Amino acid sequence: MEARRWFNRIQTSFKDQISVKYSKLKKKAQTLKVAKVISFTKDAKDKKTYTLSSAKKGKKNFKKYFKISKSTGKVTVKKGLKKGTYKVKVKVKALGNANYKASAEKTVTFTVKVK
Repeated sequence: MEARRWFNRIQTSFKDQISVKYSKLKKKAQTLKVAKVISFTKDAKDKKTYTLSSAKKGKKNFKKYFKISKSTGKVTVKKGLKKGTYKVKVKVKALGNANYKASAEKTVTFTVKVK
């Protein structure tokens, strides 16, 4: 008899806007801690993976200026990004384990303001 595996649901909360200082970004890339961006209201079981879906300003793509750690979810804003407000989308998925199935992907959208 096969053991029953429970659903692995992800519930998230996040800040709508994160600010990055342009004066610091001119000198070097800035890393945002995942806790500043995405927090889990109901802990997803086992490891989580993070994927950068898009980063846009208006209709222009600025994905090359953003990087996300697949395992930790830390968002890095690369050096050279100009002042403005950028809409960033990140997909989060809990991988599951012997007791929990892998979750469906959850897309989190937030803005990064370079000022």
